[in-house]
Amino acid sequence: MGSFVGFMFAYCSFLIPIKKISQNRFAVAMKHPVASYQDHVLIIPRKLARNIFCLSANDFMAIIEMAEKIRQDDTRDFALLINGGSRQDVMQAHFHLFTGNLAEEKGLNAGKASHSQDVYFGEQIASNLHELLTEHEVTEESFSMLIQFEHGTNPSVYFT
Repeated sequence: MGSFVGFMFAYCSFLIPIKKISQNRFAVAMKHPVASYQDHVLIIPRKLARNIFCLSANDFMAIIEMAEKIRQDDTRDFALLINGGSRQDVMQAHFHLFTGNLAEEKGLNAGKASHSQDVYFGEQIASNLHELLTEHEVTEESFSMLIQFEHGTNPSVYFT
């Protein structure tokens, strides 16, 4: 099923009967068909990518930039959630975008990743994903990575 989903988004996204919120050559964003949260958006890469480790740094950064663009005129906090391994239901990489402070709601204090002010955080995450997982004692077999965007501060990354 994941391969079919990936193929459709990679090569035939114009045939998918969904209202697209945003799209570029790297990804398509749409309202989640079975939303778990208010303002729940799915961002799906336009390539066959079984998981986020199949994405290039450029793909990953373009998806993060798309999430920021979708929420650019919104002063509320928002979060980008990526599930991997056994926490990923569909075997096609995808990202969940939510309004609100999910890190605070879930009480996520541990696992906050530091980021350099000199490097765009999306680039830093994309280029060091394996190292970040290892550093926070999270395995590729089962993880969730949350990028929390708080209004007026730099984004933070949490792992569970």
